[in-house]
Amino acid sequence: MKGENENRGLKAFISSEYRNLVSFVKRYLNERYYNISAEDVVQDVALNLFSKLDFDEQLENVAGYVYRSIKNKITDFQRKNKKEILFEKFSNEEGEESYSHNIPEIEESFELEIDDSRFYEQINDALSQLSPNQQMIFIATEMEGYTFEEVAEELDIPIGTLLSWKHRGVKKMKEIIKLDELYMRNDN
Repeated sequence: MKGENENRGLKAFISSEYRNLVSFVKRYLNERYYNISAEDVVQDVALNLFSKLDFDEQLENVAGYVYRSIKNKITDFQRKNKKEILFEKFSNEEGEESYSHNIPEIEESFELEIDDSRFYEQINDALSQLSPNQQMIFIATEMEGYTFEEVAEELDIPIGTLLSWKHRGVKKMKEIIKLDELYMRNDN
């Protein structure tokens, strides 16, 4: 009897939330790119839920369960159905490459090289503006070759904290370092 009540609850939820579920799929899945409709995804998930779910066990959060099932279906579909665009599609009737006409010509009269003195100067300047924690994790992982696991174990700090420190540090370094100033122009 309890299983039938769960089944009715799930049916009622999907019926009442159908438009929201379709909108949810449309938000995370490009229908044209993957050549599938959001309605098909929702209906497929609903069919799987009704056919596979053991309704003898009580669902505590029907909405969460359905939305998580749909999100998992979207992720599965995206992983399995990645489209590749072949270069042959960009050739004209004579078989000539038409994509290369849209790519600007690269000037071959000069070559860009990184000026080492400027590079190290900007890296050191950027590192000096980071917090001590951000400096430590950047130097340990990028310059000294330690893994996050090794640093976490040595310092007894969670890996997530180390990743956060490094992410913030790298973001700040990207704001500080001027890429255009790192190159020197060599005319040939």
